[in-house]
Amino acid sequence: MNAIILGQGNPYLKNPYLSKLSKVLDSARIPYEFWIWSRDKQNADLPKVKVLLSFGSWGGGAVNALGYALWMAWLTVRVFFQPRAGVYFCSRLDAALPCAIVASLRRCRFVFLDRDKLSKSYAWPAPVKRAIEAIERFIGRKASLHVVPGASRADGNDGDNVRIVRNTPHSDVIARARQMAAARPYRDGRLRVLVSGLISPERGARMMREAMEATAGRIEFVGAGRLLGEDAQSLAQQMGANYRGIVSNEDALAMLLSADVVLAFYDPALEINRLAEPNKWFDCAALEIPFFTNPGLSTSAPFEQAQACFLVEYGNGARLAQDLLRIDADRSLLDQRRDGLRQLRYEAWDTAMARVVAECAQLPS
Repeated sequence: MNAIILGQGNPYLKNPYLSKLSKVLDSARIPYEFWIWSRDKQNADLPKVKVLLSFGSWGGGAVNALGYALWMAWLTVRVFFQPRAGVYFCSRLDAALPCAIVASLRRCRFVFLDRDKLSKSYAWPAPVKRAIEAIERFIGRKASLHVVPGASRADGNDGDNVRIVRNTPHSDVIARARQMAAARPYRDGRLRVLVSGLISPERGARMMREAMEATAGRIEFVGAGRLLGEDAQSLAQQMGANYRGIVSNEDALAMLLSADVVLAFYDPALEINRLAEPNKWFDCAALEIPFFTNPGLSTSAPFEQAQACFLVEYGNGARLAQDLLRIDADRSLLDQRRDGLRQLRYEAWDTAMARVVAECAQLPS
C-alpha cells in the first residue's frame, strides 16, 4: 500500500492532524507523500511534500474562492490520471470531493478525513446548506472509509464505512512535549493561561482580549496559533514575546503542559461549534490540564458532568477575568478540575488511526 495525503498548508506546522497521520504511516512502514495547496508566501523545503498549487493567502475573499476552484479542479485531474497511486487520505471536503468524483468514474480508494463539516461551519443560506450537505453525503458514500472525530459528526445516511477517531494527541508527540516542557526555564508564580490554535472572532478572541486587559500584570497570558481579526491581533500584540506564532504540534503541547489553564471557546451560534470535538479539549484530557469553555455546546457534556472544565458564557470577558483571578487566589480549584479530567479516558489518536490505516491496507487494489 502507498498513501497520498491531500490537504492545505504546511502539514508539519499548520496541520497537526496530518502531521500525526504521517507518524502513524511511518510506524506502519507505509510509503507516503503529501500533495498540498500552499497558501503561504514562503514555502520551506519540506520532506515528502509536493506542492500542487501555490496561490492566494489565508482568509476569505474572491482570490481564495478562485483558489479553491483551481485546487479542486487540479486535484481531480491529478487523481484521475494516477489510477494506481494507492490510498488517498483527504483532509476535509475540498480534498475529498475530487476523489469522490473520480470514484464515480473508476476505482479510486480514498479516506475522507471529515474533521470539520463545511455545511455546519458557517451560517449558510438554507439552499446552500442543503447543497453542501448533499455533497458531503455523496463523498461519504463514495469513500472507502469516512473518519469523523465523534458520533456528533456522523451522518445518518452513511453506510458502515464510518470510523470514529477522537481528536486526542499522538503518544510520541506527548512524550516529546513532556521533554520539551521539562527543559523550559523556571516561571514566576502567576497563573499562566494558554491561548492557542485558531484565534478568531468565532473562537472567543474578543472575550479573551478583554480578560487579558482586565487582569493585566496579575495573570500571565501565553499564546500560539493563527490570528484572524483585530481582537486576535491585539491579543497577540499585548502578549509580546509570550506569543509564539505558529508552532509545531510538539511545541504546542509543551506550551500546554507549562500552562495552568487553557482557554477554548466556541461561539454556539454556529452549528459546527455546537458539535465541537476540539483538539484542545482532548489534549487537556490527556495531559490533565484544566480548561475553560462555554455552555451551549452539546459535545462538552462529558467534561461538564465530570466537572473537568470551567464554564463561562460565550462573550463574557469580564466574568472570565473574575474567574481567572479567583483561580489565581485559590489553586485548589485547578486540582478539582484535574480530578475530573482523570475520570475521562480516551484512546490515543495513533492507536485509533492505526486501525484505520490497517483496514486501508486490506482494501482491494
